Amino acid sequence: MKTLTIPGFTNDTTPDDKPAMCVFGDGNTGKTRFGCTMPEPIAFICLDKNSKGTIDDWKKAYGTQILVPEKPFVGDKKAIELAVKDATVAKDRDLIKKAYTDIVAQIFEYGMKAAAHPSIASVAVDTSQLFDYILFSYFGRRNQIESFMRGGANQDLIEFITALRYKNLCLMNRSQEIWKDTGEVDEQGRKKQAPSGVFKPDGYGKVGSYVTCVLELTAKHGKMGQPERDDQLDAKYRARVITCKGNTLLEGQDLGESGVKGERITWANVLTAISSSPTEEAADTL
Repeated sequence: MKTLTIPGFTNDTTPDDKPAMCVFGDGNTGKTRFGCTMPEPIAFICLDKNSKGTIDDWKKAYGTQILVPEKPFVGDKKAIELAVKDATVAKDRDLIKKAYTDIVAQIFEYGMKAAAHPSIASVAVDTSQLFDYILFSYFGRRNQIESFMRGGANQDLIEFITALRYKNLCLMNRSQEIWKDTGEVDEQGRKKQAPSGVFKPDGYGKVGSYVTCVLELTAKHGKMGQPERDDQLDAKYRARVITCKGNTLLEGQDLGESGVKGERITWANVLTAISSSPTEEAADTL
């Protein structure tokens, strides 16, 4: 067949973007640690105060080249000043919105610096916190905001994610429980809801549409007995696939079945697992 040519078009269909993953879970489930296993050098946009401690421990243990912002985007004093303002008062609400508009602009600037730097291989972002900041910049608050009102905030985050897709990208989110209808109504005729025991990434609800896969990280709490350390970590830390482009058969599966558990929950091992059949063991190890 003759190769068709059109000015401005190409037959090269190689994707321009790199793998992107969203990991979510409660505290101490390994989200920041997972980000530290990405290809280096890594630009880590820390918005959660606990992140830098984990990053520092990782760098000391493995010598990974990780860069973080020199100063926090929201210092303690600024955070307190904003927290005591009343978002129901127009003057205070405008001050909150202006402050967070400036904060979000600075975070986006740092993201673009990382995206543009030729030596940076990977970028990791505390995305739940970033989306909170974006909501504050639009509404002066982060809760009691109807989904139909979030279009501008959602688009800001989408554009930020899209701009970073030329690097390996890790989005780290808190965990949010999904509530389900009980089939009952209250005295005002409103549907009653109850916790479902199922969780999703906190923040922008359709993040899975813009990443390679979404992983739920979990950690069992309490005494784990006295087995060997590797066995203990394997039993404690697990990763479950929520969405996966290109391998939908993996969705809902615990990657422990592919050998990705405990300390083997790493960027390279997850990529291997989601790129192969559901029963094939991950080949790469840290």
